[in-house]
Amino acid sequence: MPHTSARQQLLEALHSRQLDLQLIRYLELVKVAIEGLDDSDDSSLSGGSDQDDSMSFTSSTSSMSSLSDSVFSGWSSSESEATELLMTSRAFTEFMDTIEALQDEVKKTRVLFACPKASCAPQLHLLEEWALDHPEKFRRKLRVDPPVFTELVNRINNHPVFYNNSNNPQLPVPVQLAIFLNSAGHYGNAATTEDIAEWAGMSIGMVYNCHRHVMIMLLQHHDAVINFDPLYHDDQVEREKAKKWVEERTCPEWRGGFLCVDGTPFNLFQKPGLHGEGFYDRKSNYSLSAQVRHKFL
Repeated sequence: MPHTSARQQLLEALHSRQLDLQLIRYLELVKVAIEGLDDSDDSSLSGGSDQDDSMSFTSSTSSMSSLSDSVFSGWSSSESEATELLMTSRAFTEFMDTIEALQDEVKKTRVLFACPKASCAPQLHLLEEWALDHPEKFRRKLRVDPPVFTELVNRINNHPVFYNNSNNPQLPVPVQLAIFLNSAGHYGNAATTEDIAEWAGMSIGMVYNCHRHVMIMLLQHHDAVINFDPLYHDDQVEREKAKKWVEERTCPEWRGGFLCVDGTPFNLFQKPGLHGEGFYDRKSNYSLSAQVRHKFL
């Protein structure tokens, strides 16, 4: 079944109340009209009951033709009754105006049920303290060391994507980069937009804009940063450091394969019979991980 929005439900409820009020008003007027007819019939009967049927029909016809006069003239004989009718009409008009005003308000209001703002404690300011006294906490949150983060900020600080012609400037570049690195360095529930927004103390839309700005900047700097030139001295030094790190972490035979890329795991049909538990991954599947390895001489 199609889902009915809360706005449509409110409008339908107000329209139903409006119809109920009109029905009540109609029944009151019919009641007054019937009472007026009864008074007219009583006066005609007291004036002469021996008249023929044609005269009675003529009298009834004249009474029906002047229904409105008989309704309000009967009330006008009593000041209290006339006041009561006037107040009833005024109350009916006020109720109808109120319902119409509520209908207009429901149609114009963008947020019908405003939720109270959730309390949050931003932690961005802690990064400055961690960068000085607790670099391990800084690295655990942003996945880079403080000097690397500072160098990244210096490289991207003047990029035009972080500036606009509006009177409302963007967030500082270090803040946008920190939000992006925190999100890129985590996965699962810890990387949801809601959690990042609570950590940074800002809206979800602002987090999305920070991700977008940093990604645009990274794509434009990709070719200038992600490269490897064997003839360039700095790249040679970096390559030797990487080889040494691989040799220390693995074995001398793997020293030349310092560029490795982990690929998508391939799920197995069933648990292997030999060392089956070793193939059990974090996604609760038995799988083999593909790895691309390139060896430089």
